[in-house]
Amino acid sequence: MKEKLSDIIYNAILKDIVTGVYTSRDFISEAQIAAKYGVSKAPVKEAMHILASEGFLVSYPKRGYMINVYTVEEINKIQEVRRVLEELAVRKAIALASDEELSALRFYRKENELQYRPGETINTKFHMGIAKLAGNSFLEETLYPLLLKASVYNITGKPDVENFDHIVDAMLARDADQAAKCLIDDICFM
Repeated sequence: MKEKLSDIIYNAILKDIVTGVYTSRDFISEAQIAAKYGVSKAPVKEAMHILASEGFLVSYPKRGYMINVYTVEEINKIQEVRRVLEELAVRKAIALASDEELSALRFYRKENELQYRPGETINTKFHMGIAKLAGNSFLEETLYPLLLKASVYNITGKPDVENFDHIVDAMLARDADQAAKCLIDDICFM
C-alpha cells in the first residue's frame, strides 16, 4: 500500500523535530514546509495538525507552528509514566519472549545509531523492542510518543549500552525484579 503524502511529510517533520533541525524558537509555516518538499499545503496542513494534536507542535494562528517546549516538570511526568509502562513491558516480555528474542535486544552492539523510524535512536529502538516483546500493541502505541517527546530533550545524551546489557542479562535470567530495576534506572529525570 502506498504511503500517503501527508504521512511522508509528517515523518519528515517529526524527524526534524526530534533531531533538532527545528528549535523551540523557530516558527514553521505550512508554506515553508510545502516549499521545502515541493508539495501543496494540504498534506502539510494535515501533517502539522496531527503533530500539534500529539503535542509536538503548538499552533499560532496566522503565524505558523512552534516546537512544543515542555517544562522540567512535564518531562519528569513523561518519564514517570514511561517508568510504569516500561516496567510492565519488561515483566511481560520476560514472561512471553524466548531467549532468542530477548538476546536480539542486543542489536545496539552491532548498529551505530541506525534509525528505523523518524528521529528514532538506539535508545528509542531498544525501549520499543522491549515493549514489542510484551505482546501488547496498546502498550507500544502509548509508549512510542512518550519516548519521542523525551528524546527531544536528550536527557541522557548517548545511550548507556552497558545498562542495556544489564537489562538484557536480567531478562535472560528471568529476574523480573532486577530487569525492572535496571530499566527504571535507565529512565532519567531532569
